[in-house]
Amino acid sequence: MSRWMQIRVHIDPVYKKSFAKEFPKLYRVVIGLDNSLMEANPTFMDLVPLVVRLSQDKDLEPGLSKAIEHYGPKIVELHRQISEAIGGWKLSEAETLLYELEDQFVSFEKELG
Repeated sequence: MSRWMQIRVHIDPVYKKSFAKEFPKLYRVVIGLDNSLMEANPTFMDLVPLVVRLSQDKDLEPGLSKAIEHYGPKIVELHRQISEAIGGWKLSEAETLLYELEDQFVSFEKELG
């Protein structure tokens, strides 16, 4: 690393409307855990720590608990793989994995009913 400069690679959200409008069920869950995200458009990568928190909560409603059980492990694993790909400058691989992560969150949203 340079003394006064850094190279950064980051993931930006790209929603046609907003996170709240495109994923309303997931949005309600997210703001229930962290209301600082109420006005934000978090990326799915930003939401993975919340998925981990939910997976550790034993008092979830049955539908949410089932969705977390089903999708949580894959979401966490994809997050790890994406982070490793970005850290290794394998950006094409990271992009492919981001598509998979998106698919998991779309399915997660649908399972929330």
